[in-house]
Amino acid sequence: MEEEHYFGGVEGGGTQSKMLIVSSKGDILARSYGGCTNPFVLDVKAMDGFIECAKELSKMAQEAKSQINISKLKAIGLSLSGGAQADSQARIMKAFETVDPNFAEHVYLCNDTHGSIFTASPHGGMVLIAGTGSNCVYITDNEKTYSCGGWGHMIGDEGSGYWISHKAIRTALNHEQGLEDAPYPIDVLRKRIFDYFDLKNFDEVLDIFYTNFEKAKIAGFTKHVSDAAETDRLCAHLLYDAGLVLGKHVRALINRAYAETKKDFESVDIVLEGSVFKSWTRLKQGFIDGVRTEHLKAARLLRLNETSALGAAFLGARHANLKLTLPHENLVEVLDTLKW
Repeated sequence: MEEEHYFGGVEGGGTQSKMLIVSSKGDILARSYGGCTNPFVLDVKAMDGFIECAKELSKMAQEAKSQINISKLKAIGLSLSGGAQADSQARIMKAFETVDPNFAEHVYLCNDTHGSIFTASPHGGMVLIAGTGSNCVYITDNEKTYSCGGWGHMIGDEGSGYWISHKAIRTALNHEQGLEDAPYPIDVLRKRIFDYFDLKNFDEVLDIFYTNFEKAKIAGFTKHVSDAAETDRLCAHLLYDAGLVLGKHVRALINRAYAETKKDFESVDIVLEGSVFKSWTRLKQGFIDGVRTEHLKAARLLRLNETSALGAAFLGARHANLKLTLPHENLVEVLDTLKW
């Protein structure tokens, strides 16, 4: 009879984090919640962001373990925002030596995209993120990683909520000044901008982007663009452009993987994450136009219906050479299936 093991998994974010403990059969036994576990965000707020990260993770683990009265985990996977680089991982592991030496028998660290992908499938796949920011990652079955995007709002984040809002404001402003004509009338978009940001004229836009810059608030305007897109051609056009550039992220990774393997893809599963995909019907045609490549014939678009901490736990067990069985197909819902 196989020994029963307990595995932990963490979905770590820049604002909030989630942890769970599962049995070898994939049964969820305990859950806990915490705050920010991104060491770089915490570094701004504390003397040592890596120590604070370890403290927050330890607190979450202690709470979850207390729920089922165990003292130690066999293995834990930490899928953390800010946890991609080897140096960052080494510093977090070093912090655990001080904060909680008995955190777990085996600890595996990866970035926040890995947990999402391996929640959906044990064989890898792709995740496309479009929330406040954007990013796209493809991970093979043996965990070779290809990435595109994720460079932040200053030089990237194409297709994200911030990018859509910024493009909407810039489109209206450029048209108003005669610099570049918008493809459709700006009346509806202008009113939406003025109402949401409480502006009296376009001169006050400077306050939004400089004096009182709030990235999340600017990104939040995307919902108003989406609402208006039902009847307004310019707002619909902006969402088409967002879908187009998000599709290009996927195409870039498929083409790069093909260049190395010389193997075409019959289909790929893509986990979609982020609030921008609430407007999927408006993004869809642009996405299809952007993703088209001779090396990919179809795609299945998925949304997780459970925390990506499960995928993190799966990876923690795998890297400890232990088996964790998850009902992957039950952890996702199919948003759309595309063929071309």
